Amino acid sequence: MTDFTLREYRAGDVPALSLLWRDVFGDPLGFTAAFYAMLPDMGSAVVAEAEGRLVGAAHVLNGFELVGKKKKPPVAGYLYAVMVAPAYRSLGIGKALTLEAAALAKRRESAFLCTLPADTPLYGWYHRLLGVDCALYRQSHVTDCAPLEVAGELSATEYLLWRERLLEGSCHLRPSQPTVEFLRRFCKFFGGGLYACGSGVCAAELDGDVCVIKELVTPVPEDCEKIAASVGALLGAKRCEYLLPAREGEPYIAAPPGTIPPDCVWNLSFD
Repeated sequence: MTDFTLREYRAGDVPALSLLWRDVFGDPLGFTAAFYAMLPDMGSAVVAEAEGRLVGAAHVLNGFELVGKKKKPPVAGYLYAVMVAPAYRSLGIGKALTLEAAALAKRRESAFLCTLPADTPLYGWYHRLLGVDCALYRQSHVTDCAPLEVAGELSATEYLLWRERLLEGSCHLRPSQPTVEFLRRFCKFFGGGLYACGSGVCAAELDGDVCVIKELVTPVPEDCEKIAASVGALLGAKRCEYLLPAREGEPYIAAPPGTIPPDCVWNLSFD
């Protein structure tokens, strides 16, 4: 059996982590460069070493405030991009990384840990390992693109301010400014960005000739389709897929039972 050790990541690990990320997830090195440039401000990572090389990692993003009725919002840790080199799987490394990442989130003063499993069967795996269950759902909607509303690009700071104003008085996730800046870079890397449009704001990227809106926030639900169509048109897309919170549908955020209300607006993720 191959022995391995765990430790918190260091800046010198980034080149090896970037290559591992590319090999496991298929994302280009430019994307991982954007992530690791922001990671020290967003959170940290646990890495696994075996046979003198880095073979796995799990990332923890901090600073997700759960804004609701409490005067002091609890802060959630977000488990992201758990990865193990193919040659070192089935050795318990993924499990060990996940448990250590949960401990790291606690040390960094997260009240609880949440995650977005990559595949439906993984919800059961995370339940057994971390005691989390699907707490929020979302639904995908599709529309043709057309310039129905004026859309303009926002900085990360502007987006966060708009978002908070639109969600005032509701239970919602409030991400940190560095996390929103990563979201902006994420979307820009894939041909999109952060936008104000009509009555709302959204985070969009391109997938071929399809605009994918990862988050859309508006106080007027009837405006969602117009906003999606308009931002898609701005990006030169033919169709737009937009993801919205829902009481049922596609399983989304997994968290400890009772920590996230089902009406919480939490439609920000990096999948």
